[in-house]
Amino acid sequence: MAATIKDVAKRAGVSIATVSKMLNGGNVLSENREAIEQAINELNYRVNTVARGMKTRRTMTVGVLIPSLADYYGLSVLSHIDRTLFENGYSTIICDYDENDSEGASKKLELLLNKQVDGIVMQPINVRKRDLSQVVAQGTPLVFIDVGVSGSAYDSVVIDNTEISKKITSMCIKKGHHDVGILVGAPGVSTTEDRISGYMSAHKKFGILPREELIYKVDVSEKSGYQGMKYLLELPKRPTAVFTAGHDLTVGALAYLNEVGMSIPRDISFVGFETQTISRIYHPKLTIGIQPVEQIGQTAALMLIERMREEYNGVARKIKLSAVVDVGASVVAPLT
Repeated sequence: MAATIKDVAKRAGVSIATVSKMLNGGNVLSENREAIEQAINELNYRVNTVARGMKTRRTMTVGVLIPSLADYYGLSVLSHIDRTLFENGYSTIICDYDENDSEGASKKLELLLNKQVDGIVMQPINVRKRDLSQVVAQGTPLVFIDVGVSGSAYDSVVIDNTEISKKITSMCIKKGHHDVGILVGAPGVSTTEDRISGYMSAHKKFGILPREELIYKVDVSEKSGYQGMKYLLELPKRPTAVFTAGHDLTVGALAYLNEVGMSIPRDISFVGFETQTISRIYHPKLTIGIQPVEQIGQTAALMLIERMREEYNGVARKIKLSAVVDVGASVVAPLT
């Protein structure tokens, strides 16, 4: 016969209420937690999630919604979100959506709400305030990562895109590059505009007027990275350094440089983004902008947990984290 919560409480030497509190994500004394966990393992106790959900009106499930399950950023942050939620007793339902479909995000949000999730973590690319109407109506806690949604009032965890772009562009200019190309994402997306803002700010700081044709903004795909690098190198006056502001953009740009036989940094200086693995195996080592994906995922998950447990019910919080530059050997003074 399957063990019950009463059996767990008796074996652990605590009350049924204490066991229930821990199983539902509440805080209990560390010695009680250890005793309960030991009792659960010894009795092979399994929580009846359906019954618990009916009683508590909580499913201990969180929806995670990102534009693409093939996207490096989304997958990297997702693993840390899932781990933090699991450590706190929550399971996840993972969905992606087509950011180019005007109804894509709202349809997936409806699916998650129909699954009775307790909260949602979302990377809202091309998402409008009206797409969130169902979430607002049901009062489901929601936390954004990467970008926010204009006019909405939800917690968000982002990086200082302006600052990291300014830092990388300034580094290139200090090396003597006055023609720095940049590959960024789609126009109108806040991460794109912030990175362009940092790029422009760095030029202004050094009294340089940037050339508009050196800014390539389509999307953050490998295809865009490939085509963007091709476009920059076919300009009558091509850049002497290029910053690719995204993982897939970096991969696509490197593929094109390899295809045409151009060497970094002999033929062109180069700074990528988010691709530490490629940076380490590339020779010479690439200079890379790195987002704190573990911190982003953990912070977003913990903020959501605070909302779901009603430990925080205040105004929307915006946590802005800093990216860093991992300096390699891919930026040198331009040939004269």
